[in-house]
Amino acid sequence: MIIEIKFILILAAVLLLLGLILSYLSTLADKKENSAEKRIEMLLPGINCGQCGFPGCSAYAKALSEKKAAPNLCRPAGADVAKQLGAMIGNTNASYEDYEEQLFSPRLVAYIHENSCTGCGKCKRKCPVDAIAGILKEPHMVDPDICIGCDECINTCPEKCIEKIRLDHDLSHFNWNIHSVQIKTGS
Repeated sequence: MIIEIKFILILAAVLLLLGLILSYLSTLADKKENSAEKRIEMLLPGINCGQCGFPGCSAYAKALSEKKAAPNLCRPAGADVAKQLGAMIGNTNASYEDYEEQLFSPRLVAYIHENSCTGCGKCKRKCPVDAIAGILKEPHMVDPDICIGCDECINTCPEKCIEKIRLDHDLSHFNWNIHSVQIKTGS
């Protein structure tokens, strides 16, 4: 019985000591969370694509915090985040481009204004991908998921009721064939 009580007391002391050590390590981690590197990493998208030339967002954040990289290298984050990163590290000389044209395609698709469309069908016949639907003498519609934005319908329409509109960005229009990834050593 005494051996069991000693075992329980020793186990409780070991667990208490382990709890204190873990608590201390947690406070160290909290201090690192407030570091410039972690604040920069929180701004990055976290997809670790390597398009910046570094092997992941952490490596790019570290290079930025050490001022060894430009703030405008992360294409998925876009120009707004690049400006925030530039302000955070004190680099306002970098150019901030919007890389969405490279990341999302198609960006523009045809849109038919129904109130102006007479339903002549010329656009439907000219569309190379059959993205236009409708019957004669009734307004036609364009399926934005099929449209490739080739302008054939716009050039053919006698009513001039077709224009190009910009699609909202979503993963169905993401360009998965991005080949401009170069990994740097980070030194």
